[in-house]
Amino acid sequence: MERGVSHLYRAAIEKMAKSADHEVEKLRRAIARGERPSPLPDPEALARITNNSKDWGEYAFADLRGAGFVRNELLQFDWVQIDPSRVGDELATVAGIEARSIIRLSLMNCANAMPEIERRLQSFVQAAAGGKPLASLLAHQKLMFAVVAATGEVNLLEEYAKRARVALVYIRSLSLERKDLEGMSASAQAMVSKLCDGNARDCAADATSMRLHPRRPALV
Repeated sequence: MERGVSHLYRAAIEKMAKSADHEVEKLRRAIARGERPSPLPDPEALARITNNSKDWGEYAFADLRGAGFVRNELLQFDWVQIDPSRVGDELATVAGIEARSIIRLSLMNCANAMPEIERRLQSFVQAAAGGKPLASLLAHQKLMFAVVAATGEVNLLEEYAKRARVALVYIRSLSLERKDLEGMSASAQAMVSKLCDGNARDCAADATSMRLHPRRPALV
């Protein structure tokens, strides 16, 4: 990867993880369920409701904002709340960028990118076999970041990172079951087997199925 793409990719991958702080992780999950920990996101309020220090409140606010659980309104911050009916729209937008990336890869020699993609695939397959939606989706998102990064296009990766937020992963994990993870695992393996071999349509269909109808693989 070129330096700019590599930096963006590593930064995105590092974000795709559960919080190391137990209290912050509880807040992430509560917000994903549609709860509002305080009327508005505020470091002091976060510190107060969790009986933590002001410094911790600043840390928690930065984590939640960086992971996409806080949105910047015109004059203030607010908690991210995605109506269940709109989750599909958000996933479709992410899937569209993934499909564009796969089409571009079909026109490239991406052999150098395959070891990283295959490593991320194995991590996802193992996580999915464990049956835990959040851990599985975090691993899946890392795989798809590797696919988009393989194009070498900084602007495309930047656009993707803005859409494929940690918060969206948490929200989506609430609606998935083991059957969904099994379908996604099959689709992921099919997708990677077709990457860079010119079969862009079927490969993109595999990627899209993981987003929009996970328990029904496209063409395995």
